[in-house]
Amino acid sequence: MFPWNKMFPFPKEYMKEDIFKQSDVEKLMKKAMGGHLPPNPGKLMQSHDFFEQSFDLLNRVQEKKKQKKKPNFQSDVFETHEDVIVRFPLTSEEKLGELVIYHDASTCYLENVPNSGNKQEIKLPCMVKSSGSIAKYKNGILEIRIPKETNTAKTKVPIEIIKPSKKK
Repeated sequence: MFPWNKMFPFPKEYMKEDIFKQSDVEKLMKKAMGGHLPPNPGKLMQSHDFFEQSFDLLNRVQEKKKQKKKPNFQSDVFETHEDVIVRFPLTSEEKLGELVIYHDASTCYLENVPNSGNKQEIKLPCMVKSSGSIAKYKNGILEIRIPKETNTAKTKVPIEIIKPSKKK
């Protein structure tokens, strides 16, 4: 006879019908899922069409993401032979006073755009120099020119030759 009782980790009293109540199971599942279950799962189960349920759930998730989304900020980034250029519209000339612009070798950072307290990170298409950047405002467009890094450091890597040892 196969030892089923030794393989099953729960005592026999756990197998009684009234030990697991529906509400207890729902609480345990919500705790395990970290509150990620929909608030009314019964509504999802009314329809028998899996795809309809999936699209409904997807639409609800996308609506929540749209509500949490940052204010719209559009910028154009392109490069010439010498510079990387970042352009974006600025609503008024008064915004220039609170605008903060800085960059590292691969990212341009903007603070207080489009509104006070907002921060934007713009990935640059190539490595840029740490100095020599300029910004100009004209006709509602701010243009930032950052010089490209043309001299990249190169390091020669020595090759070590390892000969197999001879067995005796």
